[in-house]
Amino acid sequence: MKLAAQEINAFLGQPDKQTQAVLLYGPDGGLVRERSRLITATLMGKNPDPLNRVELNGAQIKSDPAILLDELCAMSLIGGRRIVILRDPNEKIEPVIKSAFEGTKNSTYLIIEADELSATSSLRKLFEKENHFAAIACYHEDEHGLERMIRASMAGFNLSITQDAVMYLVANLGNDRSVTQGELEKIALYMGDDKEVTLEIAMQLTGNNASESTEDLCHSVALGKMEESKKLLEHLLNEGTNPVAIIRSLIRYFQRLDLALGYIQTGQSKDQAIRMLRPPVFYKSVPIIERALSRWSAARVLYSLNLLLRAEKEIKSGVIAPDLLTSNAILVIQGI
Repeated sequence: MKLAAQEINAFLGQPDKQTQAVLLYGPDGGLVRERSRLITATLMGKNPDPLNRVELNGAQIKSDPAILLDELCAMSLIGGRRIVILRDPNEKIEPVIKSAFEGTKNSTYLIIEADELSATSSLRKLFEKENHFAAIACYHEDEHGLERMIRASMAGFNLSITQDAVMYLVANLGNDRSVTQGELEKIALYMGDDKEVTLEIAMQLTGNNASESTEDLCHSVALGKMEESKKLLEHLLNEGTNPVAIIRSLIRYFQRLDLALGYIQTGQSKDQAIRMLRPPVFYKSVPIIERALSRWSAARVLYSLNLLLRAEKEIKSGVIAPDLLTSNAILVIQGI
């Protein structure tokens, strides 16, 4: 059966209530592995015997097709639930799985971890069609999903987090579940007795996580570094960063430039204008923002903001490729 997004959490709490096997697939490998660990922990309980957990991969099945059937039909010698985890499967295992579970209530639970599978995949079709199997797609989080994950993770560590820190992390952590969770755990470890994650703390701990971040791209665009911007954008897109997230980061960046230029027009110095911005500018970025303010007029910033807002709307319409729209928007801005 194919599980809808709203059904997944309930399933993870009782995976064997209706099913004997589950297929976890999709581009977010971190989320695939996280859900696999949750299901395994639920089924095996506290203090599980490691002998009841077997891991196989597609290469092993290819060299010895019978090994999967043998493991699925094996009984635990010491009691407890047996789990077989199969990684990187190929389509040829479909008949083996059908045979192993046909006509019997198999006590061994099968978890398959796979990459993206097309709608025509025979393995995916099998798990979506059969009622005693389940198929769960694991896609990258959108901005709202990532924000919820960050807040839930911080709450799990008994920490609070400010709104500007959340927005910064949403823009800079990327969208691979395992990478994001690792960064959040690093923040929690750093916090010690402190209980609130602020923007400054988030920047200090993740700002240099990758030199090619959305913040770096924003700086590069504002400073007119066209070749650098192109490389940074390509890197972000190749890493799976959502084009809408990139556009929104640029919008927030130029909105802050617009606000700072407004302060300057009222008589403030560039340094004073930057210090008045909220959330505050990370100290390492202050010299970069000062240089950007020297290059931009209020009229150019406003034009760029309108262009970025149009680009976001066009991306959401789905008419033109999002990567191309994002790239074109950046090129036009730098050519203003």
